[in-house]
Amino acid sequence: MTLNEIGQQLAELRDQLQKTFPKDVLTPGEAAEMIGVSTETLFRWRKDGFGPRYSQPNHRIVRYLREDVLLFLKEHRK
Repeated sequence: MTLNEIGQQLAELRDQLQKTFPKDVLTPGEAAEMIGVSTETLFRWRKDGFGPRYSQPNHRIVRYLREDVLLFLKEHRK
Protein backbone atom coordinates (compact mmCIF):
# COMPACT_ATOMS: atom_id res chain seq x y z
CA MET A 1 0.00 0.00 0.00
CA THR A 2 1.40 3.37 -0.99
CA LEU A 3 1.47 6.53 1.10
CA ASN A 4 -1.05 8.08 -1.27
CA GLU A 5 -3.49 5.19 -0.70
CA ILE A 6 -3.03 5.44 3.07
CA GLY A 7 -3.67 9.17 2.91
CA GLN A 8 -6.86 8.57 0.91
CA GLN A 9 -8.09 6.00 3.43
CA LEU A 10 -7.38 8.38 6.32
CA ALA A 11 -9.31 11.16 4.57
CA GLU A 12 -12.27 8.83 4.05
CA LEU A 13 -12.20 7.74 7.70
CA ARG A 14 -12.06 11.39 8.83
CA ASP A 15 -15.09 12.19 6.67
CA GLN A 16 -17.00 9.24 8.11
CA LEU A 17 -16.16 10.28 11.67
CA GLN A 18 -17.29 13.85 11.05
CA LYS A 19 -20.61 12.61 9.67
CA THR A 20 -21.09 10.21 12.58
CA PHE A 21 -19.95 12.66 15.27
CA PRO A 22 -20.53 16.19 13.93
CA LYS A 23 -18.72 19.06 15.62
CA ASP A 24 -20.70 21.05 18.18
CA VAL A 25 -18.85 24.31 17.51
CA LEU A 26 -18.80 25.62 13.95
CA THR A 27 -16.80 28.26 12.15
CA PRO A 28 -18.74 30.79 10.07
CA GLY A 29 -17.81 28.82 6.95
CA GLU A 30 -19.16 25.59 8.39
CA ALA A 31 -22.34 27.30 9.64
CA ALA A 32 -22.86 28.98 6.27
CA GLU A 33 -22.47 25.67 4.46
CA MET A 34 -24.95 24.04 6.83
CA ILE A 35 -27.54 26.77 6.19
CA GLY A 36 -26.77 27.05 2.49
CA VAL A 37 -25.65 30.69 2.40
CA SER A 38 -22.32 32.45 1.95
CA THR A 39 -20.09 33.58 4.80
CA GLU A 40 -20.76 37.14 3.61
CA THR A 41 -24.48 36.58 4.21
CA LEU A 42 -23.78 35.36 7.74
CA PHE A 43 -21.61 38.45 8.31
CA ARG A 44 -24.41 40.73 7.08
CA TRP A 45 -26.96 38.90 9.22
CA ARG A 46 -24.77 39.38 12.32
CA LYS A 47 -24.50 43.12 11.59
CA ASP A 48 -28.28 43.34 11.05
CA GLY A 49 -29.12 41.36 14.20
CA PHE A 50 -30.52 38.43 12.24
CA GLY A 51 -29.46 34.81 11.78
CA PRO A 52 -28.49 32.11 14.24
CA ARG A 53 -27.09 33.01 17.63
CA TYR A 54 -23.31 33.14 17.76
CA SER A 55 -20.41 33.63 20.16
CA GLN A 56 -17.64 36.14 19.65
CA PRO A 57 -14.85 35.58 22.19
CA ASN A 58 -12.88 38.46 20.66
CA HIS A 59 -13.28 40.89 17.76
CA ARG A 60 -11.77 38.45 15.23
CA ILE A 61 -13.30 35.09 16.19
CA VAL A 62 -16.94 34.11 15.60
CA ARG A 63 -18.33 30.66 16.37
CA TYR A 64 -21.74 29.06 16.07
CA LEU A 65 -23.16 26.19 18.07
CA ARG A 66 -24.60 23.45 15.87
CA GLU A 67 -27.69 23.48 18.11
CA ASP A 68 -28.28 27.20 17.42
CA VAL A 69 -27.91 26.77 13.66
CA LEU A 70 -30.41 23.88 13.68
CA LEU A 71 -32.82 25.93 15.82
CA PHE A 72 -32.55 28.85 13.38
CA LEU A 73 -33.35 26.53 10.48
CA LYS A 74 -36.34 25.05 12.32
CA GLU A 75 -37.69 28.49 13.23
CA HIS A 76 -37.50 29.70 9.61
CA ARG A 77 -38.90 26.74 7.73
CA LYS A 78 -42.14 27.11 5.85
